[in-house]
Amino acid sequence: MVLNEMNNDGHDEEDKCLEPDVIAKGNILESFIESQETKELINHLRLVYEDLKLQEQVLEKFKVIMNKYQEQPHLLDPHLEWMLNLLLDIIRHEASPPLLIHLAFQFLYIISKVRGYKTLLRLFPHEVADVQPVLDMLVAQNPKEYETWETRYMLLLWLSVTCLIPFDLARLDGNISSVEGCPRVSTMDRILAVAKSYLVVSDKSRDAAAVLVSKFITRPDVRQKRMADFLDWTLSTLSKSSFQTIEGTFVMDGMLQALAQLFKHGKREDCLPYASTVLECLDNCKLFESNQTILRKLGVKLVQRLGLTFLKPKVAKWRYQRGFRSLAANLQFSSGGLIPQKIENVTVNTGEEEEEEEQLPLSEGEGER
Repeated sequence: MVLNEMNNDGHDEEDKCLEPDVIAKGNILESFIESQETKELINHLRLVYEDLKLQEQVLEKFKVIMNKYQEQPHLLDPHLEWMLNLLLDIIRHEASPPLLIHLAFQFLYIISKVRGYKTLLRLFPHEVADVQPVLDMLVAQNPKEYETWETRYMLLLWLSVTCLIPFDLARLDGNISSVEGCPRVSTMDRILAVAKSYLVVSDKSRDAAAVLVSKFITRPDVRQKRMADFLDWTLSTLSKSSFQTIEGTFVMDGMLQALAQLFKHGKREDCLPYASTVLECLDNCKLFESNQTILRKLGVKLVQRLGLTFLKPKVAKWRYQRGFRSLAANLQFSSGGLIPQKIENVTVNTGEEEEEEEQLPLSEGEGER
């Protein structure tokens, strides 16, 4: 009996030791093994979008597949391009009804939730010809329709990529004279109006609108014409809102996100003239008295970005500095044929004087945690 109990105890201890290893190995995936099944699901969207029951079944099945890769989303990378192309073919097709388009955008949102929108956005088409169609599709959406928020969220993110085209947006407008008595609005003003309208909504589109604002306002042509007006509108809206109400909380969340993203992506010399005004307005909001954790977090993030904007960059003495800017002068000097009286931009650290501490602003990725 004693031997049996000892043997049983020994086996129990071994099982306990092996259990964590078994669980850990069970969670490790080697590749995206459901690629064929996923392709079939996407190809069958045209057949199931009219039936609500089948539509929910397809969505749930796709969520189950994607959720398996929450801890290893990089396994999806080799398959993102073909998944995106299949879904965009549905979205861009002229005969696709609104229900089918929304279902395709729901699939895109699920992919972006697992892999991250930054990785997925790199694969989105972002040519000049994509600006107007994406903008028109976004303008046609109803911000108050709660069932299609995934469509608006993905369209805002898509627009944040297409608006980075390296051309002045005025070229897209041509002759902006009025048509049939109705004044035409420039593409710049249309994008800005859409971004503003979605910064105050109550769904996740507010987050995508903040991303759009940060990319759009920091364009050279938009910065010169609209940055000051946009910051005035943002600070005015922020000062008029209160975190005591639900609506005010949503509005303050959108404004703080927009400002934090703007001071993250904007250049220091462009943001510095407005930093003091933004800091004063933020101080008057008294976010530390709010019971909303997200507002306090965004307030701290914005203060951090403002601090980095105020911080003067100091360059270390030991950094690499270029000498002669002329190739001929360099060759003559190296061959000994030329003895320069002065070598520009060359500093030699002899070790006799102490090096100053290098204090550089953090990069964009290091500022956000």
